[in-house]
Amino acid sequence: MRILHAANYNFDKDGARYFGWDHKVHQGLVQAGHYVYPFSISDRARMLSPLCSRTGGLWATNRKFIKCVENLRPDLLVLGHSAHLSEKTIQHVRESFPQMKICLYYGDAIWSGRRVDYLQAKLPFVDAVCISTGGELLRPYCGPGRPAAFIPNSVEPSIECHRAFECPTPDYDLVFFGTDKNLPERRKFLEDLRAGLPEFRFGFFGCMDQRSVFGFERDIIMSRSRMALNLSRRNDVAMCSSDRIAHTTGNGLLTLNFQDGGLESLYGPEEIVYFQNIDDLIAKCRAYSQNDTDWRHIAKNGWERAHRDYSSREVARFMVNLTFRDPAWREAAWSDHIFWPAEERTSRAAA
Repeated sequence: MRILHAANYNFDKDGARYFGWDHKVHQGLVQAGHYVYPFSISDRARMLSPLCSRTGGLWATNRKFIKCVENLRPDLLVLGHSAHLSEKTIQHVRESFPQMKICLYYGDAIWSGRRVDYLQAKLPFVDAVCISTGGELLRPYCGPGRPAAFIPNSVEPSIECHRAFECPTPDYDLVFFGTDKNLPERRKFLEDLRAGLPEFRFGFFGCMDQRSVFGFERDIIMSRSRMALNLSRRNDVAMCSSDRIAHTTGNGLLTLNFQDGGLESLYGPEEIVYFQNIDDLIAKCRAYSQNDTDWRHIAKNGWERAHRDYSSREVARFMVNLTFRDPAWREAAWSDHIFWPAEERTSRAAA
């Protein structure tokens, strides 16, 4: 199949963000056997601006995108994080090429206050929408001719290529990659964690007044760490997690996550460790640091689950199959988490 993937490849980052959502979707589509043409929206906008300004190149980028569709005539248009492609542009290509299917995906939270207006504006023109948030927040994205499906944060074996559970002497007992800027509760949580485990070798990156790390440096840190903390901005949203859960489980770290965040349907208690509060987390961290066999066993289980069920290829296959209504979408481990439009619910019940 010929696919046009309009997303943000972050070429301006010189490889530092190679682990992002859009890169993994591209890789998964290729592994699933498709030809994938990349249209990197923000990079194209900078190229088309005399001052290398993304904002200054947006109008021209939308025109060039239409030209790209005309030249390529894809079977499927996959829209990633595409805020800078206007709804008028998507409507134009939808009407001009009615045989082309369109799938929209979004690898971030969709609760109130997040920037989701551009997603909602594009919904009337797509055949399927796939979002890494589940539950009732996902339901409004379903509409006539358009199922709304949950998709997990994916693991790409060529990116998440380490096995921290095999590291004989980890450099860090626990790492956390993420910001605490304008997040006082997160900052307090991390301070309490550090105070409660004075014997631990912590690696805080992007928070606690420490610099962020990306690229190969980040990989090496994960490969030589025992545990990783997965914190999201909210823990009461069904199946919603930062994509760091894919980075940490995929690289074989023992991943620690708040309980009752909905991830239990994706990872069992023998695959990642769930905690209720700071005291519970401190107790579990200390226990696993003193039991070399148990932490390695659970970390390996989580690594196996992530690579088996949530690989970039499996996520990409699901997106394509759902968009074309190929029954193979049912093979995905998360296929129960789909909201179907009324007309398709009726036809499926009749079948």
